[in-house]
Amino acid sequence: MAAIPTSRLRAALASFALFALVCDVPLSAQEGAAPPPAPALSAEQVAELVAPIALYPDALLGQVLTASTYPLEVVMAARWSNSNPSVKGRALEGAMQQQPWDPSVKALAAVPQVLAMMSDKLEWTQALGDAYLAQPDAIAAAVQRLRARADAAGNLKPSNEQQIRRVAAPPPLNVGEPYEPEYYIIEPVDPDVIYVPIYDPYLVYGVWPYPAYRPFYWYPPGYVTLGVFAFGAPIVVGAALWATYDWRARRVAIDVNRFNTFNHTALASQTWQHNPLHRGNLPYRNPVLQQQFGKTGTGVQGLSKTGIASPGLPKGGIVTNPQLLPKGTTTKTGRGNTNVNRNINLGNTKSLGTIGNTKSLGNTKNLNAVNPNLNKNVTVNRNVNVNRNVGGNVNVNRNVTLPKGNFGVQGAAKGAAKGTKQKGQQ
Repeated sequence: MAAIPTSRLRAALASFALFALVCDVPLSAQEGAAPPPAPALSAEQVAELVAPIALYPDALLGQVLTASTYPLEVVMAARWSNSNPSVKGRALEGAMQQQPWDPSVKALAAVPQVLAMMSDKLEWTQALGDAYLAQPDAIAAAVQRLRARADAAGNLKPSNEQQIRRVAAPPPLNVGEPYEPEYYIIEPVDPDVIYVPIYDPYLVYGVWPYPAYRPFYWYPPGYVTLGVFAFGAPIVVGAALWATYDWRARRVAIDVNRFNTFNHTALASQTWQHNPLHRGNLPYRNPVLQQQFGKTGTGVQGLSKTGIASPGLPKGGIVTNPQLLPKGTTTKTGRGNTNVNRNINLGNTKSLGTIGNTKSLGNTKNLNAVNPNLNKNVTVNRNVNVNRNVGGNVNVNRNVTLPKGNFGVQGAAKGAAKGTKQKGQQ
């Protein structure tokens, strides 16, 4: 083969570059290309985020950090808590088994004051969750620095509500950083009873070192200021707060005994992992997190497009981690690329129309889903559940039997209700 003259090769490359520029297509744009690295939050920005919660007991701090990665479910849990203020103790534990939220969000139902703050400060909640996922080391370091400042200011002391311990600190995070001889652990005096600290973060740490990044001050309705640092009323949480903080690993960990007691599961691992299926359609602000978790979170999920949870999902909604299954539970999956166990959002389902109070759709062989919120080659297990009152956006949630096989975005056959057995309105 004859070699291409250099002049012709340069001309061809120049033409392609001009074409890409005119079409506004970057030369490096490729399918699946890695996103540009997101700028890390500065120490000042991280301090602003964690200041309102840095003096919380470690278990409550860890629970807030993990739950903050699911902002939409936090809002739903806060609304539920506000509507059910008398549900506590064993009744609360049982009620949470019926909710589709992530276990970290369910745990905070035992501390409605904190849920209310996270719902009121939703922008902060989302920013905190993304920061913990992207920069857990920075979060841990900021918490310890702020606890040391509060101690130096005389505002972090043992009391009847909490105990303070100092433990030898792990090595510095980065080369050149000063070595901290110890770090602070905050624990309730009674592990089953929590007193939520109430304080102004701008004052409790002494002179706030980052005036350009002033943290917010939130307190519950009706609260009367009692100095720089105070506690709310005692809250009996039992086993609800299962988070712990592994300061040497700089990560939230899991107390498996408390987790299993509250969630009725048989979890074995102490490692907490983010589950993007509980994120709903809320994107991650960090491009790297969006690349890592976003595709998983935009397919089949426990939230509809409106962000409303599908009712009727037992024990945590979609089960993707076998460790989170109730004791003795097994899963059966069909063939295909994606296994869907319980909740399927079909988006706008044209041919189903308004079914009314339908208890059983029978064996539906053909389902014409227009713009279903499903990826190609999604495997739907038998006995998938569909909601009552199906119409418009359909949350599949109760009593539908679909055949095994692959259902592509365009592969559903016409005649959705053909062969369907209905009860209620026809």
